[in-house]
Amino acid sequence: MLNAVSRLHFGGDPGLPPDRLVHADNRAVLAGLGDGAVDLIYVDPPFATGAVRRGRGAAYRDLAPDPERFVAWLEPCLAESRRALAAHGSLFVHLDYRTVHYVKVALDRLFGAERLVNEIVWCYSVGGKSRRSFGRKHDTILWYARGREHAFFPQAVRVPRKPRSHMRTARGPDGALVQEKTDRRTGKVYRYPVAEGKVPEDWWSDIETLNRGDRERTGWPTQKPERLLERIIGAASAPGALVADWFAGSGTTAVVAQRQGRRFIAVDRESSAVALAAARLERSGRELAAGGRPPRDLALESAELARVAPAAAPW
Repeated sequence: MLNAVSRLHFGGDPGLPPDRLVHADNRAVLAGLGDGAVDLIYVDPPFATGAVRRGRGAAYRDLAPDPERFVAWLEPCLAESRRALAAHGSLFVHLDYRTVHYVKVALDRLFGAERLVNEIVWCYSVGGKSRRSFGRKHDTILWYARGREHAFFPQAVRVPRKPRSHMRTARGPDGALVQEKTDRRTGKVYRYPVAEGKVPEDWWSDIETLNRGDRERTGWPTQKPERLLERIIGAASAPGALVADWFAGSGTTAVVAQRQGRRFIAVDRESSAVALAAARLERSGRELAAGGRPPRDLALESAELARVAPAAAPW
């Protein structure tokens, strides 16, 4: 049972349904959503390290390092996410090397292997290095679409072209800088305006993970950078779309959705995470309002976690 415990108003239209930040097990929220209600879902579940994940003033115990049991725990959430997605909707699942191949098999069964849009490799360099192996410096984000005609807005997430590449830089017919190459077989010349940038490939090395001194840091141990969610939300949803995150942590997905004019539902079981997310969303909402773009109201909700905790305990 979910109860709205408070509502923050930022000066927008009070008649619009509010965005939602929920302290609950995600299954309690998913059960209340209608079929096809959500446009985009991003989840960054525990990585099954077996460790206590610690940040500045925040910590939580990760799941045990057992990939098959991890999938058994996560799969009901993924199945309900598929049901809740609109026909044009997408699910992004953020994982690392421990479980990604197990979860991909489960997602292939749930969505169909043909619904895998991309296996995105997010590369970064911050963090420790190993003396006995190559440094593990990437995560994998699996993008599955609910249907054939999934939403995709590549022009919204274009990035600068690299100044040094296999293509030569020249002036086009209009005098603008272009990168160009010539097909050796046909002699056809391909020109790409430098100012327009390009659509990213499925490996992202231009977004660094957060370091300890980053101003964006909230203290949540597994916080992801806003730029990462800006790309995902911008590419796979339109303004006004409903974005959901069932493992919200410090609220990065919700903050980016709020700023980009999307509606959102953000859920987490950890009270410390919800408190961080609430403070962050309130600050962001006030800043948007001060700039003349007041977001929707924010409803803060909670569930009696004791009622769902026994069944939700992973193992």
